[in-house]
Amino acid sequence: MSPRALRWLLIVLCTALALVIAGNSALAIALPDIAEDLSADQVDLTWIIDAYALTFAALLLPAGIAADRFGRRTVLVTGLLVFGAAGVASAFAPDPTWLIVWRAIAGVGAAATFPVTLSALVDSYPPERRSFAVAVWSGVSGGGAVLGTLVAGALLEVSGWGSVQLVFGAAALVLLPAVAVLVRQDRNPNLPLDPWGAAWAVVALAGIVFGVVEAPRLGWTSPETLSALGVGLGALAAFIVHELRTAAPSLDVRLFRSRGLSAGSLLVSLQFFASLGLFVLAPQYLQLVRDFSPLQAATALLTIAIGVGSGTGLAPRLLERRGARLPGAVGLAAMAVGFALLAWSIAQPADADALTRWGVPAVGLIAFGFGFGLAITPGTVLIIDGLPPERRSVASAVNDITREVGGVLGIAVLSSVLVSRYRDDIAPALAQLPPPLVEPVRDSAAAALAIAAEAGPQGAALASAATDAFAAGLSAALWIGAAVLAVSALGCALLAPAHPQGTVAAQTPETKDVAGASDAAEAVPQA
Repeated sequence: MSPRALRWLLIVLCTALALVIAGNSALAIALPDIAEDLSADQVDLTWIIDAYALTFAALLLPAGIAADRFGRRTVLVTGLLVFGAAGVASAFAPDPTWLIVWRAIAGVGAAATFPVTLSALVDSYPPERRSFAVAVWSGVSGGGAVLGTLVAGALLEVSGWGSVQLVFGAAALVLLPAVAVLVRQDRNPNLPLDPWGAAWAVVALAGIVFGVVEAPRLGWTSPETLSALGVGLGALAAFIVHELRTAAPSLDVRLFRSRGLSAGSLLVSLQFFASLGLFVLAPQYLQLVRDFSPLQAATALLTIAIGVGSGTGLAPRLLERRGARLPGAVGLAAMAVGFALLAWSIAQPADADALTRWGVPAVGLIAFGFGFGLAITPGTVLIIDGLPPERRSVASAVNDITREVGGVLGIAVLSSVLVSRYRDDIAPALAQLPPPLVEPVRDSAAAALAIAAEAGPQGAALASAATDAFAAGLSAALWIGAAVLAVSALGCALLAPAHPQGTVAAQTPETKDVAGASDAAEAVPQA
């Protein structure tokens, strides 16, 4: 390809990457508006985010295999078409159920789009310029979530939540002609597929996530919850057995015998367990409890970037001198401290001093970001070093899958804790309400605030009870997240290899630069 064509290819593929990465972070900032407009409760809001992340995570690996077999251009065009059409359709969803359905379909398109954006770049760029292309791709991979949040915040200042879906969906459709012209149809028609593995993975994730998300509403011991969890865990066992027996597994689970691969996968998944849970719940708190606008909420979360920059700058030096164990464990511990500071400050009364209301949360966000930036590089390196060089493409897929699965479960678990605590704390206020209003107030803080606003002076007590209950729920969720991160830090200190061999040690100065750029880009949480 000519230099001009390569530049356009880079722009088009990175734009496609940014759209699917921002697919969740952009909508997360709009959840309070969605709750009010569609009468969505907290469980609905969780599914609106998790439906996209769930199909994205479950189909990422089979989509990559399909692209290599049937043609990268075909799969990328299909992925963008599905993502864009679902995004546009979701802007007109009449109720939460339809929005969840369209979000799940958009996740299918995202899964088909994501793996091709890198493989098409690597195969198209000549070796002497490949490092530049990979570095740019990595930067967009990390910055897409932040950019999506800011764009969505700006759109919500002038329009409704549907405008966010319209803009991102239309942008994906506009890319289609350029993709059809610029992306090569590289394929290997003899590459085997693993449809049963993909099917078991989808059922496993869907069952487990459904059980966790619905448990606060149905009860943890209800037949529906136990059945969903049982189906999910049974499908997970079936997936493992199938992958062990099939001649062409989509994910060879034997690879996890590698101590480094297992430790790295756990480290990355738990980082995103915490980060995506925070990115989904924090904007709701800032808008519902602190009365921030969407753009103000998005801007407030940029404080995390201060810590991320410091952490990613320090991580490569620590990794080279001390191995992955130290930066991984310290990073997780710093994330736990950040969560604990946020949990404590959120639980304080509304009339607390400025240091408690503003200073402590800012320090908490910076500490969380520093820990994330410090731990993401060793986590990725442990995954890559856990496999032989000929398995590097599988290692990249494992890194992406653990990130997405960790994020799905983090959103589900932390949201469930919030919902359970909110319902407990709002219960005394329900006794004063007419029967038709009890269920909406019990299910959603946004609905409670809308009802309180229409009740005049009598609604002040309900509004106060709702915001206090939501803050208490978020505080409880963050304490759970802090505990998970603290235990994970201890586990990393005990189990992770101290001195990984292979990728880092064998890098030339040029490849170190590329790896550093990629790690730094990956350090921004992708919601």
